[in-house]
Amino acid sequence: QEPRDHGALLRGLLGRPNICARNWIARQYYHEVQGGSVVKPLVGKGRDVPSDAAVVRPILESRRGLAVSQALNPWYSRIDTYDMTAATIDEALRKVLAVGGDPAHVAGVDNFCWPTIQYHPEQNPDGKYKAAQLVRSNWALRDICLAFEIPLLSGKDSMYIDGNLAGPYGERRKVSGLPALLFTACSLVDDITLCVTMDAKTPGDLVYVLGDTRNELGGGEYYQMMGAVGLHAPKVTEESFRVRYEALHGVLREGLAASCHAVARGGLAVHLALVAMAGETGMEVDLEAVPGGTSLTTAQTLYSESCGRFILTVPRDNRRAFEEAFAGQPGAFVGEVTAGGRFRITRGDRETVVSEDVMELKSCWKRPFEDLI
Repeated sequence: QEPRDHGALLRGLLGRPNICARNWIARQYYHEVQGGSVVKPLVGKGRDVPSDAAVVRPILESRRGLAVSQALNPWYSRIDTYDMTAATIDEALRKVLAVGGDPAHVAGVDNFCWPTIQYHPEQNPDGKYKAAQLVRSNWALRDICLAFEIPLLSGKDSMYIDGNLAGPYGERRKVSGLPALLFTACSLVDDITLCVTMDAKTPGDLVYVLGDTRNELGGGEYYQMMGAVGLHAPKVTEESFRVRYEALHGVLREGLAASCHAVARGGLAVHLALVAMAGETGMEVDLEAVPGGTSLTTAQTLYSESCGRFILTVPRDNRRAFEEAFAGQPGAFVGEVTAGGRFRITRGDRETVVSEDVMELKSCWKRPFEDLI
């Protein structure tokens, strides 16, 4: 049944361990060596929301840089490790592109994190299944990296993600992690002065969603919150995505967008909120305008984790040039950045789906990890 209180649901999602702020961890590492970082790990008005990717300037006399991102989505493995691997590579790729990386110059590093695949009738009775999952994951690694022309520079595999833990009655219980691929993407940035961050910048800027939203909640954070798994994990369609990513690179290179953010864990609701929270601005969005949204329920549109999507904010003066650049692509103007500090999502003129204070959402997002430390 469709949820009725999407505001409360969004607050709950923002506080979940896979989404909530973990800034304390990022700040334990020194990322200002020689002053070479261009886009920091944390960005936004308060420098407290994670960037899609970090950008460093290895040679200080040059305006060229390197963008680096990572992605990890083990939950999709509950449905299909092929889709898990494809979605993970796509997410890491989109993150480096979102800050200004060049899709023609991307390299990757694959790190398989896998439970033991050796079959044993008692100790590992599903070993053959785990091995088959590994085969499907490698098929996806091959297919997606060839399609996007991503060479794999290196890799590190951890093939024993298992443990024997003490149970409540003195027994030992075998516990295995979900099969996962941690993928790191690195991309060349031709001109670091053209880098873009994910935070909304100016009230009055237009909000666009690039890429179709589909009924792909399987293995996602919303279903996990509801105690479900689902059937439809996000899928990657390489050919159409590649054309879209090349068009995006041209738009960012021309300076037409004020911000760009890859949609990932939690779906549009979470990532629209993060863009507003980072800029500490308001935002109004109409779900009816979201590409693919008219054929979906409200929950599907808000929380689907479909691949290939970006959220961009664009100055009004750039609207025509921006829309011409994406002619023929599934992208649409969905709303605008506002000055009131209110995060509001509607469904046409007939229904207000979410109406929350941006700073309250930010507090919900920060509180869980802050309470732990």
